[in-house]
Amino acid sequence: MFFLLSKILMFFLAPLNVAIFLICAAMVCLYLGRRKYAQWAGMACCAVLVVFAVLPTGPVLMKFLETRYVAPDPLPRRVDGIILLGGVLDSDIGMSHGVPQMDATADRLIAFANLAYRYPYARLVYSSGLGNLSQTGTPEGAMAVDALETIGFRAGRRLVVEDQARTTYENAKLSKELVHPQPGQTWLIVTSAWHMPRAMGVFAAADWPVVPVPTDWRTGGKTGGGFLYNLTMSHLAIKELGGIVLYAVTGKWASPATPQPAI
Repeated sequence: MFFLLSKILMFFLAPLNVAIFLICAAMVCLYLGRRKYAQWAGMACCAVLVVFAVLPTGPVLMKFLETRYVAPDPLPRRVDGIILLGGVLDSDIGMSHGVPQMDATADRLIAFANLAYRYPYARLVYSSGLGNLSQTGTPEGAMAVDALETIGFRAGRRLVVEDQARTTYENAKLSKELVHPQPGQTWLIVTSAWHMPRAMGVFAAADWPVVPVPTDWRTGGKTGGGFLYNLTMSHLAIKELGGIVLYAVTGKWASPATPQPAI
């Protein structure tokens, strides 16, 4: 039920979807002769587009998310395990062509492999299942080993693939059930910088302290604006912020005990 609710909520929170619903509502109101309601819906649509497509609302929100956590410098001398949260591969396209197909978040995979080289005795967890609403297709975890070998890393028996998780909450819950982390151990978590605040809170709620290693930043450099760019950033930021609120309300997100705000 939580999985279904989260997907539906995220769909209706997307600014472009909201704008489409509003313009459709305006057209229906015009057809029914309700000009006043049509004007309100039309103005609301314009307001949504101005706020999330014309103004840099999305990039500002994304920068807020991406600067919540930084990797410790230096990294811990001893690491017991490293967790990679999926969302790296398009497994259906990869399976149809016989090779792993990486998405824009491929930096996660590269960072994970680099950390695995640095800590040769650390346990490795790749957590990702089917995240789509229909629950059809190939779980991302099914191509985890091939994807790592594509970039030259052979994990061997150190790697545990968790291919059932559909949400960040299930990433934490199912991975913990697989590897049974012990008190006092040091575990690193690798995910996109904009997703790290949600991930850290979810793992804190699962009573699994982890050390953040963010990657795949979308802000901070010189980026051209534009309507599409602003809408894309807005969609990602609102999805993450909405996810944090939903997880917190349902008891699946908690403020980490040792936050590390970026300076």
